Amino acid sequence: MADVKRLDAMGREVSFEELAERFRGHELLSWLMGNRTLVDEEPRPRLIEGSLHVDHDLETGSGPWVLVIDGDLVTTGDVKFTTGDYATSSLLVTGQLRARNVRYMSSARVAVDGDLVASGVVVGTGGDSEANLGTSGTLTALAVLLDAHTSIWATGGGKSSIQEAFRTLIVGGRAWQEFTQDVDVSALKLHEATFVPEVLDVDILDVDKAMVRARAGLGPFLPEVERALKAKRGL
Repeated sequence: MADVKRLDAMGREVSFEELAERFRGHELLSWLMGNRTLVDEEPRPRLIEGSLHVDHDLETGSGPWVLVIDGDLVTTGDVKFTTGDYATSSLLVTGQLRARNVRYMSSARVAVDGDLVASGVVVGTGGDSEANLGTSGTLTALAVLLDAHTSIWATGGGKSSIQEAFRTLIVGGRAWQEFTQDVDVSALKLHEATFVPEVLDVDILDVDKAMVRARAGLGPFLPEVERALKAKRGL
């Protein structure tokens, strides 16, 4: 990636107390404030006031970081939310998140108030180290690709519409209540019969290869498999 900017270095440094006052009443405020006690050294929060619209890739550093974007996060490139080991970090976007591909991993936690739209894929790994992503709106993508330990949520404004809020096919584990997977990622013997050869590594789904393919607007599934899965879900 020739042009990548550090998202967690943007905005201005604020205190947790300022965030608590500014976002008083927000349903995820306690989730955000809790990050100050999840790591050995209290992070220094940053606030981006207003929407962020860019035409390049964005990524986060090793953390721990706490960031609030009080508006939309929009890029024509990819967004990668990651951290170092045991560096639980949190991002709250009060508007929409739109990007080509979205990846969250390690100890990065991301919550979006509005809709989340990826023209490519959403990839999540490292849920056993706190990685999590969710939207209070709808989630649209070519596919969501998760490992067996990582969750994702989309409520679409209410718990009764949880499954309908996912406007995409989901590859993931079976142990989560936040979503119903269309493909069980742990069924490794089925990967070759499910995904195109370009996203496989020794007959197993490789999410990095899937992201490369998604940059060209192409999904990870074999065409006949994708048609059948979409018909089953009603997409």
